[in-house]
Amino acid sequence: MVLAFCLLIIGPFLIVGWITSLQTTSTIKAEVGKTMLQLVKQNHVTMENTLSSVRDKSITFLDNNFFSSSKQFDFWTHIDSIGELSEADAILERWSSDGTEYALYLKETAASLFPISVNFKSKGLIYLQSEAPFYPEWAEETLRELGAGSLRLAKSDKGLPTISFTRSILHPEKYNESIGFLVVSKLEVLLMKNLISVQLPEDAAIFLFDNQDDLLMKSGEEDMGLTELPEDLRNRESGYYYADSGKQPFLYAVSHESSFHTRLVYKVPLHSITGNQNSFQRMITLMLAIYLFLVLLFVLYLLRNIIKPLARLVTFTRIYEPGKPFNFSSHSPRNRSDEFGLLYDAFMRMTTRLDQSIEENYGMQIKQKEQELSTLHSQITPHLLYNTLDSIYWYSLESGNQEIGSMVKDLSKLLRIGLSRGNRIITIGEELEHVQAYIRLQMMRYPEVFEVFWEVGAGAEACEVPKVIIQPLVENAIFHGIQSMDGEGALWIRINRDEEDLHITVEDNGFIPVDLDKMRMIISGELQDKGYGIRNVHQRIQLHYGAAYGLSYTLREGGGLIATITLPANKKE
Repeated sequence: MVLAFCLLIIGPFLIVGWITSLQTTSTIKAEVGKTMLQLVKQNHVTMENTLSSVRDKSITFLDNNFFSSSKQFDFWTHIDSIGELSEADAILERWSSDGTEYALYLKETAASLFPISVNFKSKGLIYLQSEAPFYPEWAEETLRELGAGSLRLAKSDKGLPTISFTRSILHPEKYNESIGFLVVSKLEVLLMKNLISVQLPEDAAIFLFDNQDDLLMKSGEEDMGLTELPEDLRNRESGYYYADSGKQPFLYAVSHESSFHTRLVYKVPLHSITGNQNSFQRMITLMLAIYLFLVLLFVLYLLRNIIKPLARLVTFTRIYEPGKPFNFSSHSPRNRSDEFGLLYDAFMRMTTRLDQSIEENYGMQIKQKEQELSTLHSQITPHLLYNTLDSIYWYSLESGNQEIGSMVKDLSKLLRIGLSRGNRIITIGEELEHVQAYIRLQMMRYPEVFEVFWEVGAGAEACEVPKVIIQPLVENAIFHGIQSMDGEGALWIRINRDEEDLHITVEDNGFIPVDLDKMRMIISGELQDKGYGIRNVHQRIQLHYGAAYGLSYTLREGGGLIATITLPANKKE
C-alpha cells in the first residue's frame, strides 16, 4: 500500500507539478511577449505621430514661405544683403522653437549670388555651391525623392550624430527642378520624450532603426545588432522573440511602421520580467515533496484505523445509485466524531448534491433541446420567405407582369445577400449584386430620374468586405442628392484597389448644399439622431479593421458629394 501510494500519488503529483511549472513559464513568456509587443507598437505609433507632425509642419513652412505668394518666394530666392540674411535666419529660428533646428539650403546661382561667403554657416539659411561635390552627403538621395520627405541619420554642426528630416524644395513652376533643401534636425529631442515616457523593466533598452538599418537613437545601457533578430523580424516584420544573447536570455519586441520606414526594438532581459519565478517554483516543488513525505508518514500511522471504516464506506458507495433514493442515515456510524465521522457526513452531502446535479442537468438538457428547436425555427423562417418570394416571382411571370416579377426577384436577392446565412463578411462581387438589385428597385420606383455608372477595377471583385456597406451610401445619394433632379441625376460607383487597400466611392451630382462638419459629426457619433446607416457602416469597418480605415465624405466639384470607404484589400482564400 505504501508502494502504491508512492507510485500512484506522490510520483504523478510531482510529474504534474513539474509539467505545470513548465507550462506556466511558457504561458507567462507568451503573455509577456504579447504585452511587450503591444507596448512597443503603441510607443512606435506615438513616435510616428511625432514625426508626422514634423512633416506637416515642414509642409506648412514651405507653403507659407515659398508657394503661397510670389513675394515670399522672391524674398527667399533673392537675398542679397546682410539684413535680409539676418531676417531669414530669424524666421528659421522662430520655427525651431520646439527644440528642433530648421535649416534651409538654397542653391547659389548667378541670380542669387550672395556678395560675401556664407559657407561657414551650419544652420539657418545656407547657400550651396552649384557643383555637386560641395553638397551635403544626403543631398543626392534627397533629390531623387522628388520633394518627398525622408528620415535619416546626419551630423549636427558640432559633428555629433542627429536625426534629420530632409526634403527637396521644388520650383513652384518647374516641378522637375529643385531650388534647395529644407532640413529639420535634432528630432531626437522630440523622440526621446516619447522613449522615456515608457517605463520598462530594469536593464532594458530601446533602439530605433531607419530603413537602411542604421541606428538612429537608443535608450538604455545595452547594445544591439540586427543580427540578434531572426530573419523575419529583420525583414520589415513586427513580432517578439526570445533568444540567448551572451550571458543571459533577452526578449526582443519589434515594431515596424511603413510611414517613415522605421523599426523600434525593445530589448528586455528575461530575468527582469520573470524575476525570481524559477527559484520560487523550485522552492514550491521542494515544499510539496516534503509535504507529501509527511503525508506518507501520517498514512502509515493511521493505516490500522482506516482499512475497516474505508471498507464500510466502499460498501455504501456500491449500494448507492445516483438519482435513486437512499437512506444513508440508517447505515452511517453512530457516535463517531473523528475524521471518518466527518467523511461519512461529507459522503452524505455529496450524494445529496449529486442527486441535485442530476436533476439540474436533466433540466438543462430540456432547455438545450428547446434552444435547438428555436434555432431551427429561425433557420426555417428565411427559407420559407425565400420560397414564398420565389412563388410570387413565377406567378408574376405567368401573369405577364414582368416588372413586378423583376422587383420581387431583386427583393429576394436583397434579402438573401443581406442575411448571407449569418456571414458578416462577403465578397465585393456579392456586395455588388446586392447594390445592383437595390438600384434596380429604385429605378423602377423613380423611372428616368437618374443614371448609374459603374467602374470596378481588376481583381477587386474577389476582395472581402463587411456585408451591406455600399447600399446605405447609395440610398443617401438617391434620397438626399438626386431624387428630385428630374432626369439629370447621375450616380457613380467606383471600386479600385492598390497593393494594400481597397477604395470604394459613391459619387452623386446633387445640387443640395452639404455641411461636411455635420457629416463628420454624424459618422463619429457626436450626432446620434441622424445618419444611423452611414454611422453603422463606419463603425463596422473600424470594428473589423481598426481606426485607420472607415468612411469619409468630400465635396464634388460642380456640385454633389463623394463618399469614400477605405479598407484592407483582403482576398477570399
